Amino acid sequence: MLLMEKVAMLNRQNETFALAMIIESRGSTPSHVGKMIVSPDGTIEGTVGGGLVEYFVIDECVQAIQKGKSKIVEYKLNKHAKDGIQMNCGGIVRVFIEVYKSRPELVLAGAGHVAIALSKLADFLEIPYRVVDDREGYCTRERFPNATRLIVDEDIGKATLAANLNEKSYLVIVTKDQDEIVLKTALQFPCSYIGMLASKRKAIQILQKLKEEGFSEELLERVSSPIGVDINSETTQEIAISIIGEIIKLSKETNPIKVKQLNR
Repeated sequence: MLLMEKVAMLNRQNETFALAMIIESRGSTPSHVGKMIVSPDGTIEGTVGGGLVEYFVIDECVQAIQKGKSKIVEYKLNKHAKDGIQMNCGGIVRVFIEVYKSRPELVLAGAGHVAIALSKLADFLEIPYRVVDDREGYCTRERFPNATRLIVDEDIGKATLAANLNEKSYLVIVTKDQDEIVLKTALQFPCSYIGMLASKRKAIQILQKLKEEGFSEELLERVSSPIGVDINSETTQEIAISIIGEIIKLSKETNPIKVKQLNR
């Protein structure tokens, strides 16, 4: 795989990494061209010439990833020059470090009709998404061709854990009959959004049961149910639009208010 193909693949998979590229080279340097992918832990693929320059570039990439900002760095390869590094080449090299940050991601817990409709909207809006389900025949690449990950486990709680939920996760629970298990698992993580597609009766029963099991009111208030903006949606596609609409609205708010709740 060519290096830039790997960059495109990592970006599609919503990974965080940096791409270092030599943009200028004057005089004697180890290399006049070069590209290198650097992971957050300093793992590399490709090269910008090796040696001490590459060592410094890797360190700069890791720092840039941590700060989330791209930058240009310059090195004088002359140990006798002011601000030079311990090399004898004598030239100057400039490197552009471009940071690719993971973006907010839709997590679809359930791989049925609503999830497919949501995935198509996510594709159109260029929102990365991953899918979790307990059924191998549903959570497939044929049904979700552009998912960053497909996670299948007959124990959907384990599958949800494997989704690596975090503060950039927008979780939509649309399972066949495993909503409670997914919700219990998800409430352990700082998701930006947790929405559950359920009837009022079902949602009240699940939330009341979790409250009786010791889940705090503060935790349960993070659950959006009924899910989606109110557009009197009826069809699968309309329901998907209302859900995506709610997520977009929430993601754009600088001072987000609590999501709507059932009276319970």
